[in-house]
Amino acid sequence: MAKVTGPLFSMSASGTLGKALVFAGWKGIGYVRQWVVPSNPQSGAQGDVRLILGGLAKGCAPIEFDSDFYDRIKALVPTGQSWISYLIQYMRNILYSNSTLYEALITDVQGHTAYADWQDAADDANLHCFDISYKSTSSAFEKAAQLYAIAELGFSLGFTTSPFDTALASWTATEIDALVAEFSA
Repeated sequence: MAKVTGPLFSMSASGTLGKALVFAGWKGIGYVRQWVVPSNPQSGAQGDVRLILGGLAKGCAPIEFDSDFYDRIKALVPTGQSWISYLIQYMRNILYSNSTLYEALITDVQGHTAYADWQDAADDANLHCFDISYKSTSSAFEKAAQLYAIAELGFSLGFTTSPFDTALASWTATEIDALVAEFSA
């Protein structure tokens, strides 16, 4: 319900009127606008975007400030941007810009010879499977894939020292554990 006030020859109103009009003020000037219901289409494409962004964010969660992995990336982060937003933005724009590339990530990790080790390391890093019910892709963002995405990020950013001196397809529990160890300060 709209609230109307009128002190000394000035009138103002605020609030909604019958799900049709919204009365408000901005910098002392009153205005009226149409009442709009925000849309949340929950389309398959929107679900894919939310799945990829959410899974990448969850994958970055175990990386601690001032850890070895953080030290590797802090020089790459543009001024004014946080390191975590830089990582997620980089992975979303460069590595997993669409659902086809995301599905390739899932296929790569599930087909890796050390898949069980990726799962165990993801447990050690306290990662959890992430899913969106209305996505159009067929796979949830599983915890091993979140960790694998961070490993691919290291290669993409040009890291060359251990464990990134070994091709990702050849990683064993030793390299995977070394990656997880880099997340701790």
